[in-house]
Amino acid sequence: MPRNALAMARAMAIVAMTLEVAACASGARPGAMTVGAAPGTTLSDTSPLRYAVTVGTVAGGGATNPLWKSDVSDDDFRQALEQSLSLHAMLAGTPRYLLDAQLKSLDQPLIEFQATVTATVHYTLIATADRRPVWDQTLTTSYTAKVGDALVGPERIRLANEGAMRENIKLMLGLVIASIR
Repeated sequence: MPRNALAMARAMAIVAMTLEVAACASGARPGAMTVGAAPGTTLSDTSPLRYAVTVGTVAGGGATNPLWKSDVSDDDFRQALEQSLSLHAMLAGTPRYLLDAQLKSLDQPLIEFQATVTATVHYTLIATADRRPVWDQTLTTSYTAKVGDALVGPERIRLANEGAMRENIKLMLGLVIASIR
């Protein structure tokens, strides 16, 4: 094999390996799923939810397989819920309410060109005094990550996962705040 052809083959192999490593899937990041205070999710000073909620059971998530697609782990979802509750002055050490969350589905596209992910989560807010559910709903939200958001498909899926989960947590916070007064 001529020297130039061998050098070209090595260069192409290095580029292929670099692209393969860059295309590995990574799991959703808790900070990217966290919801900051915004209109519709702001507590009043007299809200019974102020410093009154803790996160209970979080289930249904999965570990990311780097060779396949991004996913949302239970631990990362729990961290995003706790951070969101904290930013909304709801997180408590001695709670009056316990928030359980069950990730029912995370629907992802097979083709990652323009990635729309739909998250369905069942939430239950339970009064700790009598273990009675005071709010119980299943919420479905979507988020689309476009090619301009990330050049690599697995990265777009991760961004769409994070966006769908963030929108889901935001919707839950708004609905809980509106119903528990």
